Amino acid sequence: MLPALALLSGLALPAAGDHAFVVDIAKADAARVEALKHGDGARWWLELGDRLVVAGAREPLARLIGERDRLGEIADVTPEQLALRARGCKEHDAAVGTLLARGGRWELRRLAAGEALPAPDSDEPHAQWRAVQPDSVVARQYRLDHAVAAAPDPLVQPLVDAVDADRWFADVTTLAGWDRSSYGTTSLTQARDWIGDRFAALGLAVTKPAFTFPGSGGSVTRSNVIGTWTGTRLPDEWIVVGGHYDSRNTNLSSTTNAPGAEDNATGCAGVIELARILVANRPERSVLFMCYAGEEQGLYGSKAHVTQLQQTGDLARVRSVVIMDMIGYSTDTTLNADYETYPAFAAYMNGFAAAAATYVPQLQVTTSANAWGSDHVPYLDAAKPTVLAIESDYDVYPHYHRSTDLPANIGPNARAMGAAILKTNVAVLANEAGASDRIFADRE
Repeated sequence: MLPALALLSGLALPAAGDHAFVVDIAKADAARVEALKHGDGARWWLELGDRLVVAGAREPLARLIGERDRLGEIADVTPEQLALRARGCKEHDAAVGTLLARGGRWELRRLAAGEALPAPDSDEPHAQWRAVQPDSVVARQYRLDHAVAAAPDPLVQPLVDAVDADRWFADVTTLAGWDRSSYGTTSLTQARDWIGDRFAALGLAVTKPAFTFPGSGGSVTRSNVIGTWTGTRLPDEWIVVGGHYDSRNTNLSSTTNAPGAEDNATGCAGVIELARILVANRPERSVLFMCYAGEEQGLYGSKAHVTQLQQTGDLARVRSVVIMDMIGYSTDTTLNADYETYPAFAAYMNGFAAAAATYVPQLQVTTSANAWGSDHVPYLDAAKPTVLAIESDYDVYPHYHRSTDLPANIGPNARAMGAAILKTNVAVLANEAGASDRIFADRE
């Protein structure tokens, strides 16, 4: 997991605030976390996954926290001076304030005197910056509230076991052989058609609906790729499994040198891998396996799909959605993933965390109801139960949004990381889509 960055800011601010500590809670239990939040001297706190910021009176807090788990201190701070910045959002732009800590998919930053919270981008209103609400959970380690995992379901376990990490990574490698910028044409079209061929080979009905979005030279027309499985018993109930197939490098408008292995050949190949497994088990519900273009430019492919569903009256058919974006990189053999949604769909999100605890216990899941910045957002805004699955180390991946985002550079833990997320997702989808042996057993 990412180390927190917490340093004395050195800013000249009035000495009217609290003294705050950034605490490592990666191995703390729930009782310890609560003791830190409400212990002697604590006045307010902010939970960021495996990091906890506790503020109040310095001396009693210092005794409560101890040296071992103390990652840093911030003097004379108030919640009004702090802001949350989406990790990875506009990563090539300079950020205001001083970085204090990272956790979940967010950075905690301290604004200098006179610095205002940046206004949201009209193209990404759910991303970038948010004000800090004291005594709130930005992201939470699932294990803190669920110490005991359920036993594996013997009718779901075979689907989990069917995930083939080598087969998935071979697809990652193939996709990374094309430049897939949505501003490009030939290479992106080749990738689009290859994905369609993979879906067709599984017996799916393939469509490639076009959509437009603005480019520097006028409107750009690109296509999503949809492989549709029609449910055997409940065809009018739809599950969406998606990930974007376009890519970029540091220069967003560049049409070359954009192999996009981690971002997001991993997620797109994950959609194909899940299609192989689920289709073989003949789901009762319909499943739309989707790979979107235009994500990097502003979620245009997923927005177009939601708009299409609304226009055709099919949005009501969508039961649930899972999106995969960057699922292969891990800095070490400790595997961590973030699952996020909106507050209304926390129960759906927690089902994925529970599946990880049961079927992939080596995967440590952090959950968050502060969703932003990928193809899950348009579905969430349309009030559909949707989660994003993403590995936790994406923003320290050295090749993120670079021409060097190649399969070899995802690192030695890629297969284990990707397989862990895919196994988690297929365990949930087996029940969501009705794609386990239980379906046949119940009808006998």
